[in-house]
Amino acid sequence: MTTLLTGANGWVPSYIMRRLARRGERVISYDVMSPDDMLRDLLGDAIEQVTFVHGDVTDIDLLHDTAREHAVTHIIHAAAITPRVERERAEPKRVIDVNLGGTINVLEVARSLEGFERMVYIGSGAAWGRGHDVDVLDEASPSRASNLYGITKHTSERFCLRYRELFDLDVVSMRPANVYGPMERITPGYVGATELREMLRILAAGDELRVNSLEGPYADWTFVEDIAEGVERAWARPRLPHGVYTITCGRLYSIGEMLAAFKRAWPEIEYRVVPEFEANYVVSGDSPGPRPSNARIQADFGWVPSTPLDDGVALYLDWIRRNGAQ
Repeated sequence: MTTLLTGANGWVPSYIMRRLARRGERVISYDVMSPDDMLRDLLGDAIEQVTFVHGDVTDIDLLHDTAREHAVTHIIHAAAITPRVERERAEPKRVIDVNLGGTINVLEVARSLEGFERMVYIGSGAAWGRGHDVDVLDEASPSRASNLYGITKHTSERFCLRYRELFDLDVVSMRPANVYGPMERITPGYVGATELREMLRILAAGDELRVNSLEGPYADWTFVEDIAEGVERAWARPRLPHGVYTITCGRLYSIGEMLAAFKRAWPEIEYRVVPEFEANYVVSGDSPGPRPSNARIQADFGWVPSTPLDDGVALYLDWIRRNGAQ
């Protein structure tokens, strides 16, 4: 079988691509970004299983032609723009065209292919939005998304569910947690950075990190390889009983817990808590919010993240020391 992976050269998708290629599957990387040295290094010998196609998900004709030319039987749709507010203001139509229009294009291609088997949509925890007054968030929790990214991710999930009902299309949406790990770098769709990478930019430069709090933002930090494994399991299993799954460690980590893990992996780094006006990285200091649940994916896949926090952080910081914080 052959899998078309949109946005394949980005952060999380590159790990998905490697997992499929390592198991001997043919992967078509469909991306506006050309493969760089970091991606080639990550793939290693598995790159022999990958065909790189320069393509935009807004170009439905090229999507169709690529899928037919390579006899695609599976699609993992990960291409998206993850904009900060400045990019939302600068090019809202482009964000919507890629994130929502691109999903519709991929769904249309999938249902048109003879012998097509399965589609996996890569969503986001941003589909929940903020402001929930509950202890736990699960796949049935309502969306309170208010930015373009969260709105388009949640709406894309709904479109996938509707295509599943209308056309009996075997499609499932996977909703990743807050991700950490190697390969977080600037790409055409991802220019911002996680809080962890922002703090590591300061630490990797040899400076002391000064934060105003060791509390929030709390996040369900989950190692990138574990996220990719969850997606691979969905790719490999037909006709899953649910249309949406959350891939999360199922717990929340404070800024202080993450910095302590950094310190264990890299004893030379220094950080301390200071008044906000003295901080070189300001955090919200918020108390924990709702905890994302992984109960559904555990029940249906038997999936739990296999990478302990200290092991994942050690791998991440080793990559940072070799490549910089990007």
